[in-house]
Amino acid sequence: MARHFPIDINMRLLGLDKDCFSNWCAKLPEGSTMVVQPKIDGCAIGLRYKYGQLVDAYSREDSEIIENIRNINAIPLSIDDSLRVEVELEGVLFSHSNNTRISTEQLLSNSISKIDNASLIFFAFQIFCSNSDELSDLTQLQKWGFEVPITLRTDDPKQVKVWHSQWIKKELFSNLPTNGIVAKCNSSLTKNILGVSSSSPNWALALTK
Repeated sequence: MARHFPIDINMRLLGLDKDCFSNWCAKLPEGSTMVVQPKIDGCAIGLRYKYGQLVDAYSREDSEIIENIRNINAIPLSIDDSLRVEVELEGVLFSHSNNTRISTEQLLSNSISKIDNASLIFFAFQIFCSNSDELSDLTQLQKWGFEVPITLRTDDPKQVKVWHSQWIKKELFSNLPTNGIVAKCNSSLTKNILGVSSSSPNWALALTK
């Protein structure tokens, strides 16, 4: 079923570019703070809250999955947000149970109920149309009751490469089902300047093997 509300380009579940890190980093202002997070091998989900209540959920394929999402304990049915009428955010759902990968097909069917609810984890990592920086948004998501991914910060591109090397050696984020790491620009101003393409945000990059 298609979503019944308009899609803003800032509220689409985009993928991640895998361009050369040095090329991507060169586009950032000198001394920019970057955050690095695990790239979780799971299912991307968008959540929409209105007056603090969960009213919609959708997948990257733009399919509504609200009914199954309501049954997942890791996703709050309500958030304490008295300042905004509507909030839309993105996260990833995954399971620690026998390395089970959550698929969109499962979320669209009742098969999601066959997975142990206690093993399901949801990491929220983006508030759409936010004017705050990346780290402030993560703090806000935690205040709303969401679990957020482990997040490292640095203003040194060499450190990002070190973390990537550690991930490849399974020395970083090894307790999570990952298929890479994600580097993001922390500054909301820089994110707005860089913008997004039709397929990915220009302010974020996936570093894989």
